[in-house]
Amino acid sequence: MIGLALLAIVAVVATIAIPTWRNHRVAEHLDEALQSGEAAKLVVMEAATVRGGLSQLKPGDLTFNAASSLNAYVSKIDVSESGRVTIATRNTGAAPDPVFLLTPLDNSATGGNAPLIWSCDIIAGNTQRMPTRCVRPALPAPATTIKG
Repeated sequence: MIGLALLAIVAVVATIAIPTWRNHRVAEHLDEALQSGEAAKLVVMEAATVRGGLSQLKPGDLTFNAASSLNAYVSKIDVSESGRVTIATRNTGAAPDPVFLLTPLDNSATGGNAPLIWSCDIIAGNTQRMPTRCVRPALPAPATTIKG
């Protein structure tokens, strides 16, 4: 009788613990995939700083060796001419594996510490798997001049 009660308790704990552990592992894999995009973001930041802003980027400014940033959870990293970074994931445990889009936003007019801030979206896959590192920043409204 005690053995049956113990078995029931173990079954309940396993029912709760296994999905929680799996979700934690998927979150770690997605976070590691996003981390691999940091080098690409640095390339965009440097080019925008040298050129004087995102709008001044030239096609050859964003040369990036994506193969050096790939890891077990990233199948492809691409940097577009506008500075957007696309990270295609693999083997994360999420079904389907998500694709992240990191969009640079000009932050120089707000007086922020960094000239660019990054907006993160999942453009393919389950948006409920959004890691805490993947955020859309709230940008303040641009300042307007009142003419009297």
